[in-house]
Amino acid sequence: MTSFEQLLTIREHMLNRNSPMNNQKEKLISATERLLCSRGLACVSTRDIAHAAKVAEGALYHHFDDKAELILSVVLHQLGDFPEVLRSLPLQVGQKTVQKNLGRVLGSAFAFHYRIAPLVCSLFADQELLVRVRSMMHERSMGPGRTTSVIAAYLRAEQQLGRVLSAAVPETVADLMLAVSFNTALRDHFFCGGSGGEAKAQRQLREAVRALVVGLGPRDGARRAREKR
Repeated sequence: MTSFEQLLTIREHMLNRNSPMNNQKEKLISATERLLCSRGLACVSTRDIAHAAKVAEGALYHHFDDKAELILSVVLHQLGDFPEVLRSLPLQVGQKTVQKNLGRVLGSAFAFHYRIAPLVCSLFADQELLVRVRSMMHERSMGPGRTTSVIAAYLRAEQQLGRVLSAAVPETVADLMLAVSFNTALRDHFFCGGSGGEAKAQRQLREAVRALVVGLGPRDGARRAREKR
């Protein structure tokens, strides 16, 4: 099983709500999300979280080893459809247009980044917690590196079909896409208080994809040669 598949398995297991124990865990994660959004990480204790979830504080440590594991679970809970979009990307090779395929990935990435941007930034206020969360992510092969590899593999496949410029560096393009996504999310939160408007953000993302694709597109000569074949 790949690291990406492991991430999906962890998330699917976490979202299984059939048992009372999983319901309790879900309540703790949801309470953490609400408190972090309303108060910020520095002002939220495990006691606050347990109280908001209406469970005993000891129950929190039954489900999570520490606050870092709880924070990581919150991040996983915010993934939305992003893992599914990435998992389906290889099936899009040679289908539709590169711009549409990358646009779908970027839109899903932005929705995820928008949800987690405040939490990620607040971690820098607690260096000990940041180090612990970072260590756990490394241990579980989580992070943008996994996303970059999926997007890069898609771009390399499109290069083989002649739909992406052969001189393009897939990993660099993937990194640029994720940077645009997170920067757009962070900018909206910081300068607009999270009220910049989804339509405006999506328009900016589409323009970013279009700009990338213009640079990635095969040269006219190469395109004409393919059309003659």
